[in-house]
Amino acid sequence: MNTVFKFGPFSLHPVSRTLVRDGRELVIGSRAFDMLVALVHKQGEVISRRELMACAWSGLSVEDSNVRVQMAHLRRELGCGVNGDRYIASVAGRGYCFVMPVETREAEFSSHIEPIVSDATSGDMSPGDTPLIEEKSKAGSIPLRSETILGRSSDLEELSVAVEERRLVTVVGPGGVGKTTLAKVLARHVRTFDQTKFVDLSVITDDALVAGAVASAISPHTRSGDRLRDAVTWLAKKRSLLILDNCEHVIDGVVDALSFILAQSPTTHVLATSIEALRVSGEAVHLLRPLGTPPNTGRMTASHALAWPSVELFMQRASDGGHKAKLADEEAAVVAAICRRLDGNPLAIELVASRVGIYGLDGVLNLLDNQLTFRWRGDRDAAPRHQTVQSLLDWSYALLSAKTQTVLNRLSVFGGEFDMDAAMEVIADSEISHADVAMAIGDLVDKSLVALADLDEMSRALKLREIVRTYATSKMTSADEGFETQRRHALFYLRRMRAWDSTPTNSSVALREPHLGNVRTALQWAFSDNGDNEIGAEICALLLEVFSDTLQLDEYGQWYKRALASLPSELRNTELHVKLWECLATAWLFGGVSDQDVETAFKEGLELSLNLEQHRRHANLLAGLCMYHLKKGDFRSGREIAYSYRDKANAEGGPDERVIAGWMLGTMHHMVGEQVEAAEAFDYSFSRAAGRYPSNLCYFERTHLLLAKIIQARVTWLRGSPEIALQMAENSIDEVRDHVSSLRASLTIGIPIFLLSGELERAEILINQLAELTTGTATPEYSEACIAMRGELLLLQGDAQQSVEILRGKLTSVGSIRLPCMINGNLRALAEALSMVGEHAEAISAIDTALALSERAGGSYFLPELMRTKAMILLSSPQPDFTAVQRLLDEGTAIARRTSAIGWELRLYLAQLTADQMFGRRLTNGSRTKLGEIVQSFQGCFETADLRTAKSYLRGEPDTALAS
Repeated sequence: MNTVFKFGPFSLHPVSRTLVRDGRELVIGSRAFDMLVALVHKQGEVISRRELMACAWSGLSVEDSNVRVQMAHLRRELGCGVNGDRYIASVAGRGYCFVMPVETREAEFSSHIEPIVSDATSGDMSPGDTPLIEEKSKAGSIPLRSETILGRSSDLEELSVAVEERRLVTVVGPGGVGKTTLAKVLARHVRTFDQTKFVDLSVITDDALVAGAVASAISPHTRSGDRLRDAVTWLAKKRSLLILDNCEHVIDGVVDALSFILAQSPTTHVLATSIEALRVSGEAVHLLRPLGTPPNTGRMTASHALAWPSVELFMQRASDGGHKAKLADEEAAVVAAICRRLDGNPLAIELVASRVGIYGLDGVLNLLDNQLTFRWRGDRDAAPRHQTVQSLLDWSYALLSAKTQTVLNRLSVFGGEFDMDAAMEVIADSEISHADVAMAIGDLVDKSLVALADLDEMSRALKLREIVRTYATSKMTSADEGFETQRRHALFYLRRMRAWDSTPTNSSVALREPHLGNVRTALQWAFSDNGDNEIGAEICALLLEVFSDTLQLDEYGQWYKRALASLPSELRNTELHVKLWECLATAWLFGGVSDQDVETAFKEGLELSLNLEQHRRHANLLAGLCMYHLKKGDFRSGREIAYSYRDKANAEGGPDERVIAGWMLGTMHHMVGEQVEAAEAFDYSFSRAAGRYPSNLCYFERTHLLLAKIIQARVTWLRGSPEIALQMAENSIDEVRDHVSSLRASLTIGIPIFLLSGELERAEILINQLAELTTGTATPEYSEACIAMRGELLLLQGDAQQSVEILRGKLTSVGSIRLPCMINGNLRALAEALSMVGEHAEAISAIDTALALSERAGGSYFLPELMRTKAMILLSSPQPDFTAVQRLLDEGTAIARRTSAIGWELRLYLAQLTADQMFGRRLTNGSRTKLGEIVQSFQGCFETADLRTAKSYLRGEPDTALAS
C-alpha cells in the first residue's frame, strides 16, 4: 500500500517518508514528520498531545514542550498563517487537528510490474563469458524474484522521470534496502528506451575490470583492443539505458568507464546503484530510504499494521517460510516492533521473517539481540551477499578502511542519537585523532552505515542503524577494545550531564531527551561486572535534576537502588551517598512504593546528612518528609515537620531557607484549616522573595514553591477573594506548562477552585488537560484524582447518576487511594451524588468516612464543607433529623468563622436558609441582613455560583435561589 496525501501545494508520502511541495522535497525533522503523518491520516479529528508523543517519541515518556517545539517547527515549514492558509489548529484542552482538506490517492505506478516486450536484438553470449549481463531483449527479460515490489511506487515514479531527464542517476542506500530490485523493476517498466543493459558488478573485484565488464554488457562479441570504445560505438546507435548495479566497491573504475560512455554516446542514459554516491559532475542522486514502519502508538490493529509495507513484506515472507496464520490484532504490535528494530530494511525483514514458522513472533523478537539472527540464511539462489544479514554487512564492512572500521566499531557504544562532538570525544584516542573520527564518520554517512537524525529543528544528530549497531558491537567485542571506549562514553555523558545540571531544567529538557538512550547505556555499562560503579553513582545522582519528567519514577528508583547497593566503600558516608538517598526518597515518594520504604529512605538520608553536617541536603530531606505527610493526608505531622524546618532555618540557614519555611508552613496551616496563619506565612515568604526566588532550591523545596503558589490561591478563595484566587490559579498553572510533573500537581490542586466557583466550562477544559497528562503514565494517583474531579464536575452539571458511577468506582476502598490528601473532596462529592439519587444510607457512610479521615489528619481546611454536606444529606433523607442538621450547620459555621474561611461561611449560611425553608421558617429581614453582611465581606466584582445564589435571596427570589 502506498497512499499519497495531497493538501494545498503539498504531497505527503508516508511510505517513502517524504514531503513534497510544488514538486520539490521539503526536509523536516523525523519527529515532525511522524506528527504530520498522524494528523493528516486523521484529518478533521482531534489528536491529543499524548497520542502525538506516542507517534513521534516511541517508547519514551516526554513532556508536552517537546510536542509544542516540534509543532511550531512543523507549522512554520508548512506556512501556517501565510496568505490565510491554515493547516493545523490547536483545540484547547484536547490537542491538535489537521483542518486543511486532504485528498488521498495511490501512487500512479502499480506495484505489479508486467514483463517487457523487447524490440532490440543481440547475439547470444559466447561460451566462457562471465554472466554479468542482463538485457531486456532476452526471452526471460531481467529476472526478478517476484513480480511485485512493496512500498516503492513513489520511488519508481520519481526514478522513471529522472532517468528520462538526467543522463546519470545513482540510487544510493544502505545494503539490503532494495536498490537492485528497484533497478530491475525500473528496467522492466520504462518504455522509452530502445534497449536496456544490466551489469552486476558485485562479482568484479578490481577497478581495472570494470570497463571490460561494461563492454561485455553492451556488445558481447566485441573482441578488439579497445572493447569499450567499440561497444560504445555500437551502443550509440540506439537510445539506451545502461544499469550498473553494485558500484560501491569499484567506484573509481565505474567513474572512468562512465565518463567515457557519457561523452561518446549522447543517446545513452545510465542508472547506477551504490551504497554511496559516485560524486561526478552531472550526477543526480536518488536516496532510497528503508521501508516505512508503523510508529509505536501503543494501539495497533492488524489492518493498520499491514498498511505499512514493512509489515506486509514481513508477513508475506513469514508465510513463505511456513507461518500460515494471518496477522492477529494482538500480534500487530510485535511485528511492528520487529520491523522497527530492523530499521525497515527489506532484506533483513525477509531473512528474519523466514524464521517465524520455527521460533514464533515473540521468539523472533526476543532473538533480535542475538548474533544468531545475523546468520539465518535466505534463498540459496540469492547473491552471496544477500543470503544472510551477516554477509550483507560483511560486504559493506569490507569496503571500509581499517581506521574507519575501528571508528564504526566504537560508535556502537552509543545507545541512541549522538552528535559529532560526542563521537570525537568518545572514539578518539592516541591512535585515532579527532580529525580521523570526523573523516571516518563522513565516509560512514556516505556509505549509508551512519544515518542523520534530527536532534531538534536547529541542529543535526547522527545515529547508527540498529542492525549495524548490533553488528559493530560484535566486531568491537571480538577486537577486545570495548572497555576503554565504553568508559570514555560514560565519562563523556557524565561531563555533559554536569554541564546540563548548571542550566535551567525547564528550558532545555526537550533538547536533552534524545540523549537519554546514551545515559541508559552508560549506566548499564557502569553497573556491569566490567564497569565502574563510581561513574554509575555519579550519573545517577544527576538523573532527577537533568532529565526531570523524561524518565518514569520506577526507573529512577531502580537505578538509585543499584547505585546504593554497589556504591564503593570509599564513597560511603559522603555527600554523594546522601544525594543518592535523597534521590531514592524522591523517586519512591512519587513512585507509589510502600510507606515503609519511603520512610526508610528519608530516615537513612536524614541521619546521614545530619552526621555529615550536610545542612542543605538535610533541609531538603526535611522538606521532602513534610511533603510525604502531606501526600498521605497526615497534615498534623506535616505541620510539625514544617516547624522543624523553620527552626533549622532560623538556627543554621539564611534568608532563603526562611522563605522556604514560609512556603511549607503556609501549605500545612491551610491543610489543617488555619487560613489566617496560612495567609500570613505566604505573605511573609512571597513578599520577601518579591518574585526573585532562591536560585539554589533543591527538588523538594522547588516543589513546595509550586504548591505554595497554587495553595495560596485556595486560601485566597476561602478568605473571600474569588476573582483574585482564580487569576492566581490560572497564573500558577500557566507558569508550569512546560514541566509535566509540576503541571499535573498544579492542575490537581487548582481545578477544585474552579469547581467551587461554578466555573464549570473552564474546569472541564482543565480536567481534559490533566487527563492528557495522566494517560499511560506511571502516576496513577493523578489519574485517579482526575477521574474523581470529572465525577464532581458531572455532579455540578446535574448528572448525579453518572457522577455516582464514576466516583463509586474510584472510591470503593479508601485504603487503595494513592493520593489520600485528595480523598475528602472525592468522598464529599460521592456522598452528595448518592444523596441526590436516593442512596441515603451509602451517602451517610461516605460522608462519615470523610469526617473521620479529617479528624485523623489533625483537622482539615475542608471540615466546614464536610459538615455542610452531611447536614444537607440528612435534610434530604426520608426522615430528616432537624436537630442533627442544625448542630452540623452551627459547628461548621463556627469553624469557618474562627478560621476566616468566608467561602465556607457563605455556603453554610445558604444551607441554613435552605434548611429554614424546609423547617417552614420564612426568610426574615434579619436573615437577609446577615446574608448581606457575608456577601459584603467578599472582595472584587466576580460572582461565584454561591454569590449568585445569595443575591437571588437578597432580591427576594428564594425559589430561584433554591433552584440554583
